[in-house]
Amino acid sequence: MGRPNQNVSVLSKTVIPPSQPAQSRAMIKPTSVVYWMRFFLAIMAAFAEQLLHVNVLTLGSDLAQIAGVGVGIVFYLLSVMIVKYLLRYDDAALKGKNRQITLGGGTFIFIWIMVTVLLNTLSVG
Repeated sequence: MGRPNQNVSVLSKTVIPPSQPAQSRAMIKPTSVVYWMRFFLAIMAAFAEQLLHVNVLTLGSDLAQIAGVGVGIVFYLLSVMIVKYLLRYDDAALKGKNRQITLGGGTFIFIWIMVTVLLNTLSVG
């Protein structure tokens, strides 16, 4: 005769690990949130310049440059405020000191300039 536990089916020996909560599987890293937010805010800044008619034809060369950079700075400061006060990411969450300000800055500037140039080219030509 065999041991009493040998007749146990294979299914009863299978251990099913507990599933992770849906929230932990869908978490996006805070750094990714900041990068993508600044990416989309840069596009919005470029469209805001276009809607406000910030270009050489309406404002002149010097004033258009100042107004265009001003719109970009306002949108970037808006993104900093969103990260600090709305999302409440601290230095530990973003893995560094003053990362609320610097993280994604290059992305913002590059995308903002590229979309602004594209929109100005399409509107004038």
